[in-house]
Amino acid sequence: MLHRNKKDFTKLPESELQIMQLIWDLDRQGVKDIHAGALIAAYPEEIGHLALTTVLTLITRLQNKGFIRLEKHGRANCAIVLADESEYKRKAAADFVATVYKNNTKGLICALYNDGILSEEDISELRREIESDSK
Repeated sequence: MLHRNKKDFTKLPESELQIMQLIWDLDRQGVKDIHAGALIAAYPEEIGHLALTTVLTLITRLQNKGFIRLEKHGRANCAIVLADESEYKRKAAADFVATVYKNNTKGLICALYNDGILSEEDISELRREIESDSK
């Protein structure tokens, strides 16, 4: 059964999560100067429609929530990643299961399978993963 501590997890609204995912992506690529303009330039399809001020606001919110730290690099405030992406995903998944499925992970897996989201290949991979973890 999953347990969660609401105080231990800050769930981001969709708009902030989208920006954070792009920041994580640039960070993985080794980009050192991650700022609003760089995000818009690197991801025109995803956020090119947003005004620079909107992206700046979302970045400020991420800083206020402790996901990033801003440092001045020249004229730009650049994001330094503080939040671990894998940890966020684990906590978001646990929060989703607890909130939507009332900790019924079997119900979630059945829904994913019945809707065709979880394939037979996915199930085989999960089975192998479970078996290797139990050894």
